[in-house]
Amino acid sequence: MRSKLNLATVSLFLAVLLGFSVAFVLLPDNSFSEQENRGLRTFPAFSLEKLADGRFGEEINEYFADQFPLRDALVGIKGSVEIGLGKGENDGILLGENGQLAKRLFDVRREDGSVTSVELDAFDPAHIRNGAAGINRVSASLSVPFTALLTGRTLDVAESAFAYPSETSDALFEAFYNALDPSVDAVDTLPMFRERYESGEYVYYKTDHHWTTLGAYYAYVELMRSWGMEDQVLPMEAFKRETASDSFYGTAWSAGGMKFVAPDTMEFWMRGNEDDFTVTADGKVLDGFYSTKYLALKDKYSAFLDGTHDVVTVEKRAEESRPTLLLLKDSFANAMAPFLAQHFDLVLLNLSSVRSDFTDVTRYAEEYNADRVLLLYTIENAVTADKLTRLR
Repeated sequence: MRSKLNLATVSLFLAVLLGFSVAFVLLPDNSFSEQENRGLRTFPAFSLEKLADGRFGEEINEYFADQFPLRDALVGIKGSVEIGLGKGENDGILLGENGQLAKRLFDVRREDGSVTSVELDAFDPAHIRNGAAGINRVSASLSVPFTALLTGRTLDVAESAFAYPSETSDALFEAFYNALDPSVDAVDTLPMFRERYESGEYVYYKTDHHWTTLGAYYAYVELMRSWGMEDQVLPMEAFKRETASDSFYGTAWSAGGMKFVAPDTMEFWMRGNEDDFTVTADGKVLDGFYSTKYLALKDKYSAFLDGTHDVVTVEKRAEESRPTLLLLKDSFANAMAPFLAQHFDLVLLNLSSVRSDFTDVTRYAEEYNADRVLLLYTIENAVTADKLTRLR
C-alpha cells in the first residue's frame, strides 16, 4: 500500500513538473507585466564573455523567474503563505494595520557611485550629504527663489501602521536636512503627513508609494505658505472631488503579492476651469491634466499628467501674464501639478529621466525664464539615485 502511495506521489510530482515544462516551452514570452508595472526578462543574448563572467547565468535565472507559467498566481500564493506564517512581510513589502503596505528594502547608492541591494532599510550618510550639497549649489547659483521639498516614503509617513522601528527613517531625514545650508528654503512635510496619517486621513495610498490627491493638496498648501502666498491658497471647497477609480492596485501591492489587500480609491479634484489650460507633454498636447485611458489599466496613477514624460508644460489660455514655476520632479509632482497650475505656468522636468539630464538647473531656469524653481523629489530617490549629487 505504501509503495503505491509513494508511486502516486512521485507520478503526480512528475506530471506537474512535465506540465509546467511543456507550458514554459509552448507559451510565448511576455515582455511586460501589467500587474507589476515593469518589463520582464526575455531570453538573453548569448556571448562567451557573458558566459565566462557569469552574467549569462544570472540573466537566464532572471528569465526563468520572469517567464514561469502562472507566475502571478504563484506570487499571490507565496504572499499569502508568508503572511500566514506570521512574517508580516513578503519580498521586502511590509503589511501594516488596515491593509497598509510599504516597501522596506531599498537599494543603497554609495558615495563611490556603486549601488548595493541591502536586506534592511539603510542609507549611506556620505551619499546623502553629497545630495544635499547639490541642492546647496543650486540654491546659491540661482537668481530666482528656490525651494526644495523631499517627499517621504510610505515607510516614513505611515510608520505608526507597522511594528517596525522608525530610527533609520528619522535618521535619514535628519542627516539630509542637517546637511542643507541654513539659507536653503527647505519645506519639511514629514511631520505634517505623519500627524494627518495618524489621525486617520487618507494622505498616502495603501497599496502604492505615492501620496493621494488629498496628500498632494496638503503639500501644495505647505508650499504656498512657505512662499508667503497663504492668502491665495484655494480651499478644499473650491474643488469638486470625483472618484476616478475605486480599484487602484499600486506598486507595493504588485511587489508584495498580497492579493487579499483591498484596492485604493483614486480621486480627481476638479476646479471647473480645466479647459482653460493647455497641457503639453514632450511636444504632444494632452487632453488636460488627466488621461482617463489609464483608468482601465493597472497603472492608474499614470492618469495624472499622462504618466512619465521628460518635459511637461502647463499654460493658462489667457492674455494676462503669469509667473513661471520650473519644477524639477519625479512622479509625486504629477498629482500636485493641477493645484500649482492655478497660480503658475508650469515647466516640469523629469529629474528621474533615463533619456535626458536635467541636473543643470541654473541653465534650465534661464532657458525657461523661470520666476521660481521648485525641487519636488522623493527621499527614496535621494537614497537610490545620484541625480541630487549632480545638481548645479
